Amino acid sequence: MIAIERFFKATSYALVTGGFLTLALTGRVDAVTCILYALALIASWFADRPGSRLQISERVANWCVLAYLPFAYLDFRYLSGSWIAPLIHFVLFVSVFKLFQVKRDRDWVFLYLLAVFEMLLAAGLTIDALFLALLAGFTLTGLAALQAFEIVRTRRGARAATRAMTFAYDGRSRRAESRPVRYLLAMTFVMALLIGALSAPMFFILPRWNTGLLAQSFSEDTAMTGFSDLSISLGSVESIKTDDRIALRARVESPLPPNRHWRGMVLTQFDGREWTRPESSRRFAISQQNGRYVLDERQPGPLLMQTLYIEPMATGALFHCGEPWLVTGLRGLARDSTGTFYRAERGTRLSYTVAARLTETPAEQLRQDPLRYDAGERATYLQLPATFDARIAKLAREVAADATNGYDQARAIERHLKTSYAYTLNLERGGDSDPIADFLFETRRGHCEYFASAMALMCRSLGIATRLAGGYHLGEYNEVNQTYIARQADAHAWVEAYFPETGSWIEFDPTPAAARASASDWLVSARRYIDALRMFYIDYVIAYDAQRQRALAREAGTATAQYQTAVQQYVSSGRRRLRDWVETNAHWMYAVSQDAQLLRSAAATGLAVGATMLVLGGYLLWRRIRRTPRLLFERWWLEWLAPLLRWTIRPDERQSAALFYDAMTALLRRAGYRRPPHQTPLEFAVAIGFEEVLTITEAYNQARYGKRPQADAQRVARALQSLRRRLRRR
Repeated sequence: MIAIERFFKATSYALVTGGFLTLALTGRVDAVTCILYALALIASWFADRPGSRLQISERVANWCVLAYLPFAYLDFRYLSGSWIAPLIHFVLFVSVFKLFQVKRDRDWVFLYLLAVFEMLLAAGLTIDALFLALLAGFTLTGLAALQAFEIVRTRRGARAATRAMTFAYDGRSRRAESRPVRYLLAMTFVMALLIGALSAPMFFILPRWNTGLLAQSFSEDTAMTGFSDLSISLGSVESIKTDDRIALRARVESPLPPNRHWRGMVLTQFDGREWTRPESSRRFAISQQNGRYVLDERQPGPLLMQTLYIEPMATGALFHCGEPWLVTGLRGLARDSTGTFYRAERGTRLSYTVAARLTETPAEQLRQDPLRYDAGERATYLQLPATFDARIAKLAREVAADATNGYDQARAIERHLKTSYAYTLNLERGGDSDPIADFLFETRRGHCEYFASAMALMCRSLGIATRLAGGYHLGEYNEVNQTYIARQADAHAWVEAYFPETGSWIEFDPTPAAARASASDWLVSARRYIDALRMFYIDYVIAYDAQRQRALAREAGTATAQYQTAVQQYVSSGRRRLRDWVETNAHWMYAVSQDAQLLRSAAATGLAVGATMLVLGGYLLWRRIRRTPRLLFERWWLEWLAPLLRWTIRPDERQSAALFYDAMTALLRRAGYRRPPHQTPLEFAVAIGFEEVLTITEAYNQARYGKRPQADAQRVARALQSLRRRLRRR
């Protein structure tokens, strides 16, 4: 009983601790709250004993919870700014007071429910794969705690006589106290395996009605991307470049070219300090066809499938690499005249798939473009700010003096900015009032948007139509699962130049290569495997939707078909080999089958050998049973011989009583009654409490240990039959 009580307390506290750890994993519990709750949890463990001064009554605990409600409202209105943090604080506060309370059965149940609520709350606040490990541990401790709780509750309400009989049956052995705990641990793991075996197929088979969203109903995280839907201000990237949080993950079929980016938006108008996009006010929705958005009606070339998992962002831009042709997994999509696509959802986690073209127009073809733009294109993509410094145009002409076409001029400007200027996060202003002129002629250091803005203005001064593009570097590539991880520090801006002859927008990145370094470059291979596991969890658990379910069903069907084909080929090959063998050996087999004398001799020899082995085996078995009659009842397939051999093995009353007793113990053992080694036959019979068992045991003791065996065989046989009927009824 003591071992069970300790096991119950340990598993209950482990369950409460598991619920708290899952909340702490989300990052929504501040450090002060984590420390205070951990200390309270440890203190309550030592206080949870009869007569402890640290324990409080149920009435005091309830009044403390009611007194906390006004503070929870103040926390919501003035401290946290959202309802999630006050809810977490309130749940942890109630849990602490329940831990210090003098607990009854319903209080333990309430603590279990609070732990389950914490687990459910954490499930909506994180997509980390570590949550899956904590969930597995929480399930194991939950099963163990519930089993121990039921045993302790039942034993506490059991009658004294029942407990006394149970202890008599157990022998009151201190060593036996640990047996129920080992049994509970074994049953916990068995139940967890059964639950996993039953629930895992159901998870993958049950139909899905969502559209691949990762959005959580109470997830209020908003990751600032450094770019908005409408504008980019010079210097806006400085704060985001030090943020190492993950912005997006992308699963691709093969590694992407290193000069590519995750493009999100483009901007066309520059006033000297800020890039904007007036075209964003004129958006038009894209129609959906069977859950797919076809973005280009032209016949597609080679396509690369990209599945992106976006963290909560303030922008609704559709991130992609290359020229998108098809999008799936979204609830709404729109675009404007600049080619920027807008998602309907923003501020939530989501996933979608893009099929994009990565083919580029050959450089020789771009060099032959005369760069003839219409009036609308010139007004949009050749616009210069009113405060445009003439020195910028002069610098552009000097840098591109040796180039004879627009493409080479843009490459010359890109190369000049990459090699002659430095990237820095600590921006210092010079004496020039124009930020771009100050960057080019004074400080010669800046962020990526300074490099991109300078190149765009220099190209426009030479008559090359350009626009500013914003998004992310490709980020860190994980070859373990073919996934890119782009962080906030990978936020980037670059230039796109328009070549009207081919209708191509070509990327130019004038930012020095050092700007692309990120904090994740030093990660070792172990980190890559952890990220791969996290991506697997997101892909097949968090983002598992109807589309993924259909794809998994197709993969399973394909694998099954391949397996069936392999089995059929193996069977066909075996049949061919058998047929060839029969045809090869048919002549002598036919000759043997026609020799009647040989067949009769073989049959007679086989019968003689079989009969000899049968007689020899029967004799050996009879000798073994004669030496150890108990074997008749230890082997269920020999029990039918017991009536035949009972009186022939040793025709005396001692042997007869021993056989009856062995038959009785075999019946009881199959019914679940086993005699411990420390009990005598009579103690075992008294513990069982059946009249038939007492009758057979007394006859056995008298016959075996008495001076004169006086066993009544008929009476013992009737008792054995009665016991068999009793056990069948039970």
